[in-house]
Amino acid sequence: MTLHQESNRYTIPSGEHILTIRNRKRMDMTSVKSIERFDQEEFYIKTSQGHLLIRGEELHIVHLDVDKGLLTLEGTVKTLQYDEEDSGFSKGFLHKLFG
Repeated sequence: MTLHQESNRYTIPSGEHILTIRNRKRMDMTSVKSIERFDQEEFYIKTSQGHLLIRGEELHIVHLDVDKGLLTLEGTVKTLQYDEEDSGFSKGFLHKLFG
């Protein structure tokens, strides 16, 4: 099992995307392609279904299986937002600023 890191980007193999949230405290997901960035309040993840932005409190990685593209997070989940694969949240943000 190898986790490839290019600056702050971690690349993970992909497959079918399934997301499970238990009591807004634990999140399991499959088909994670890469973790673009993360901290205790925000995770930005590339999945087979597009980019996923997760916002919350005290978010942290509990389990990561690079070979299978599995990720488990714990913390308080407040917001989930998907964006299309090719548009990205950064582009949307810059477009809103500079139109």
